[in-house]
Amino acid sequence: MIYNVDYEIAAQIFVLFIFVYSCIEYPMRNRKNMLFRIMSIILIVTQSFDILSAYTISYNHIFPRISNILVNTAYFFFGTLLCYMLGAYIDYHIIPENGKKPFLKTKLIILIIEETAIIANVFFGFFFYFTEDNTYTHGDCFYVMHFVSILFIVMAGISMFINIKILGKAQILYGTIIILLYILPIVLQVLFFKNVLIIMFGASLIMLVTLFSLETPDYVKLQTTLEELETTKSELEKLNIKYFELAHFDQMTELLNRTAYEEKITDLKTNMEKIREEKKIIILMADLNFLKYLNDNLGHNTGDEAIKNVALIIKETFSDKENCYRIGGDEFCIISIGNDKTEFETMYQKFIDKVEEKNREVDYPFSVASAYYIVQDESIDDAMQIVDNMMYENKEEIKKDHPLLARDIR
Repeated sequence: MIYNVDYEIAAQIFVLFIFVYSCIEYPMRNRKNMLFRIMSIILIVTQSFDILSAYTISYNHIFPRISNILVNTAYFFFGTLLCYMLGAYIDYHIIPENGKKPFLKTKLIILIIEETAIIANVFFGFFFYFTEDNTYTHGDCFYVMHFVSILFIVMAGISMFINIKILGKAQILYGTIIILLYILPIVLQVLFFKNVLIIMFGASLIMLVTLFSLETPDYVKLQTTLEELETTKSELEKLNIKYFELAHFDQMTELLNRTAYEEKITDLKTNMEKIREEKKIIILMADLNFLKYLNDNLGHNTGDEAIKNVALIIKETFSDKENCYRIGGDEFCIISIGNDKTEFETMYQKFIDKVEEKNREVDYPFSVASAYYIVQDESIDDAMQIVDNMMYENKEEIKKDHPLLARDIR
């Protein structure tokens, strides 16, 4: 015999025992358990072809050349598939559902290319071939197969490293053992023990470690519970966001609503001194004119459209979108924190221009009374009263320019 197959035969008996034991003792049928069973079957098939190829190569005077080619092709085909499955097992069983798995498609593409190349090798012999006297010979690309096998496991290791913050100590330990038990035998056989078949022996040790750690019912139950908790947490976070938006955003205009405005005012009152020391506070009040006229004469749809147009102009104009509020039917407030006077005045002038532009576009009277005030030493309530008075002064001026609509200027 050219090759020592003792370790391989022992490993195959070992894996057969593991497979039967897992089916009897752990009769679970979820996706992860089935992945382990499939992996066990592929390993048994791979070991069978590995042992058979050792015999056909050693006794090449008995076995025809074509049988040698087909047996070795089958061994490398299933061996590559096994490496892919080991990487997939780490991706799906060790890394949680919410983890990042960046190489799933890449590994599948590499697998398809590699398996296609192994089949093509029957005709071209770039991985291995048999001479006319039926001698097994390495091709120019022989080590590419081993490189691809290791690459699958390395990619799984990188995925583990990317997700290390969400992995438990046990998951990291088991994943590391799986990776080492596969890579080390490949390296040892290729570099030091070329005639001793130990690669599949390492794979059988992986199955043993996996069986009594990741495949036990308690571990599976724990992982399932953790995934369910993570899913529940994610759903609760989505619900919290949804309820927050419902409670704090105006559905018509998508601006913050009165509740959010009052919470902001309370926060300003509590932290006024600290905020005023560090940042400038500017308050702008705006009020749509002619709403009663629009509702009574052109219909509430037109009134709603006018309110939406004011909100849209506010969103397009002011950078502090998180501080823009609809505080009443046609009343709006912008609380700017941190902008200097010149910057705010530029935005305010843009607001005025856009209102005038919109007035020219629509076929109904569109006007907004507005005013802003830079908070000095007064309280937030006093500042709000000041700017409110300024805004109503602006509204009185607009009445003078529109005497026919003055009584419906609200």
